[in-house]
This record gives sequence, C-alpha cells and structure tokens, in this order.
Amino acid sequence: MYDVADRTGTLAARRDELWRRAGDGALDAIVVLGAPACLGPSADSPGNVRLLTGWMPPLSPAALVLRRDETPVVLAIGPHDVRGFRARLGDTAEVRQVAGAGPLVDALVDLLGAPRAARTGVAGLAELNAGMADALRGPLEGATPVDGHLHAMRMLHYADFSDLAQSVAAISDAMIDRVFAAAAERPRSGAELMLLAEQVGRSLGAESAGCWIATGQAPPTTYFEPRELQEVLTDGDRLQIGTTVRYEGFYGQSLRTAVVGRPPAELEDHARLLVDMQDEIAALMRPGARLADAAARMAELVDQACPYPAGEDPFRFQFCHGLGLSYSEPAMRGVSGAGQADPRFADAVFAEGMVVEVHPNYSVPDLGHVCAGDMAQVTSTGAVWLTSSARGVARLGTGPG
Repeated sequence: MYDVADRTGTLAARRDELWRRAGDGALDAIVVLGAPACLGPSADSPGNVRLLTGWMPPLSPAALVLRRDETPVVLAIGPHDVRGFRARLGDTAEVRQVAGAGPLVDALVDLLGAPRAARTGVAGLAELNAGMADALRGPLEGATPVDGHLHAMRMLHYADFSDLAQSVAAISDAMIDRVFAAAAERPRSGAELMLLAEQVGRSLGAESAGCWIATGQAPPTTYFEPRELQEVLTDGDRLQIGTTVRYEGFYGQSLRTAVVGRPPAELEDHARLLVDMQDEIAALMRPGARLADAAARMAELVDQACPYPAGEDPFRFQFCHGLGLSYSEPAMRGVSGAGQADPRFADAVFAEGMVVEVHPNYSVPDLGHVCAGDMAQVTSTGAVWLTSSARGVARLGTGPG
C-alpha cells in the first residue's frame, strides 16, 4: 500500500527535475493541469499530475502549481479530492479545496499573480473541458508548454512503477481466469461475464477495471456495453475478452480467447500464429532498439497472417502500445505504428523496465476477428511476459471432443 514517508521525497525530487528540464531561471511558475482520471485511454494529463503528486481524482480535474522557492499548491474540487491528495502528499504541499471548475480557474489566476505568461510553463491545457480551457487561455497565453518534459520523465521513472506493473498484470490475469472459469461452469451471457470481470478487478484493488467482450461463432467486433451481450453462450461459441485495468494510476491489459467445446482447427492455427508474433516482437524489445522498428515488424507479421489487405480488413486496431500512467504512454507511441509517434519522440528506443502491451489482431473470413494480448516488460535480453494466464485458445465446457 501507499507509504507517505517513502514517497514524499520521491515526489519532491520529480518536481525538482521538472524545474531543471524547464531550464534553470527560465520560468517563475509551472502549472500542471489534469483532466479527470476516469477519461482513461483518452487522456494523458491525469498521469502528469499523478507523477508529481502521487494521485489524481477519478471524476474531477485538478491542478498543481509550482512557484520558485514556494510550497507547491494543489487545487482540488471538493473534500474527497482534497483528502486523496493530502493522504499522498502529507505536509509537503498545500492542498486547497475549490468549489468547482470555475473557482479552480480563478484560484489558478490568483496564484500566478499579475500577467506573466511568458515566464510560466503549462501542461495539460488541451485536455481540460472547453469552458476551463477557454478561461485559462487568456491568462496563460504565451505560456511555455512543458508536456514533453513530463512525458520524457515518465519514461525515465519506469523503475518507480515496476511493482505497480506486476500488480496490475496479476489483476488482469485474475479477471480473465475467473471469467473463463465461470463460463465453463454453466451457460452465461456475455453481459454476466463482463460484470463479473469488473467485479473481480475492483475487488482486487483496481481503481478501474473494465473490459470488452466478443461472443458468437465469428465475432465481428468488440462490445463494451452489457446490453450488447444478452445472448447466452452455446456450444461452438467463442468468448474473447480484453481487459483494461488501472491500479494506482498504472494501466494494464490482456486479451484472451476461449471456445465452448472444441475450437475450429483454423482458429487454433491463427491462435498459434498470434502467440508466435507476440514472442518474436518481445524478443526485439531490448534496450536501445527503436520502438518504431518493433511496430514495423509487427505490421509485417500481421500482413503475412491476415487474409485481408490492411486497408480492407473489417476490424483491425493498433498492435502495441506503451503502458504506464497513460493507457498509451505519449513518449512510447512509436511502438503503436506508423504515424503514431509524437515528433519529439519519433526516434524513441526501448529502455529496461518499459512495459508494452503486445496485442496483434486481424480478421479472418468465417472466424471474425482474432487477437491475443499480453503485458511485456523490457529486460536486457528481451521482454518478459508479466501477464501469465494461459495463452492460446482455452476450452470451456464439455463440447464434442
């Protein structure tokens, strides 16, 4: 569990590092804005606030204000958010409660004092809701963006989160194992299994634990809402699941496939291909190797295995993404494929401790989409799998054979 005494020194050191990266004497203040953590895969700014404070509210925006030689100030909405920050920061920062998004903006302006945007750094402005962003653009017009510094820092601090990566992988494994066990016990709907997966993840301490599920003989897509999954699985049906879990801010994910009864031989063949692809890409993930090279090789492997040309595949999504304080770490988007990388990190290389979700996927006529996904952590000899639930195609129930 979280230990304030152990972490406050680490958090202060990270804030000092941000000042150094921004340039000694170049700025008088730095404002780090965070959108609500519940935005999940669509937001990077919650991870920036968490990197520097140890926490981020799930449902509200927040701001960290750093000023030269002054105590850091956190602006949080409501008593619950204030309590969360104070529990992580102790007396190393001042945590102020504001009454809503408008008062948060007013408090920011007051803290920054007279207009001096040219000597202020800002991160996360683009991810705030439109009203907050518009209200801040005036006071912060001409401010220096520091998002890139924070994204680079997140890559260099992976060792700080290695225990979280292992924990979130274990939660994801438990969600899948319990879902498959329940589906093997008796016929269930995809909706029942989806709710079970979420319950298991949350019961194990996840801040958020969701999944998509695909069912049927040849699932054409993935489903995220229970209302889309009312049919009970029957013999020959496939059950595919992809978890998305956040534990103390760190994201994890795994994708698995099961069949009620005997899997079709063609499905087993593609499942083996998917596992082989994962293993080949994991072997390429060594310190110093380019993320973009691993992405390019994965694209080649998928193109070789998929009966459809890339542009005609009915269902295909990114094959890899960096896991961390974002669902897809900004500085690691080169591993997600061509055109994904932030230009500042286009030539990024793997470093020891990085965690990457490796999930090749593509469509096959008469099978629908096929996929596999695991969390890989980079070591000096190639990546090792953090997720450990059985790979390949699991068999559910007592169908023929």
